Amino acid sequence: MTIAFESINLLCLKDYLIKSQERVIRLSFAQIEGILENQLPQSAFRYNAWWSNEIDGNHVQSHSWMDAGYGTKDVDLNSLSVTFEKTN
Repeated sequence: MTIAFESINLLCLKDYLIKSQERVIRLSFAQIEGILENQLPQSAFRYNAWWSNEIDGNHVQSHSWMDAGYGTKDVDLNSLSVTFEKTN
């Protein structure tokens, strides 16, 4: 079953990042799903672009980390992990 992006509560990820004291945070996709209390969409597992730091455009999920002051630094689809780095 594919879960629509709209059903994912990405505010939980934003809150998690805001509360973090770390400059660099590496999270597995499973950890992110735990934070969200929901599954990531299949496109997050297949496409690096899903994790892009896009301000305008179709990747609205990027606001969850960018609004928290982070950007994605490294996405590893083989190990199913993403590294966020403080931007400010």
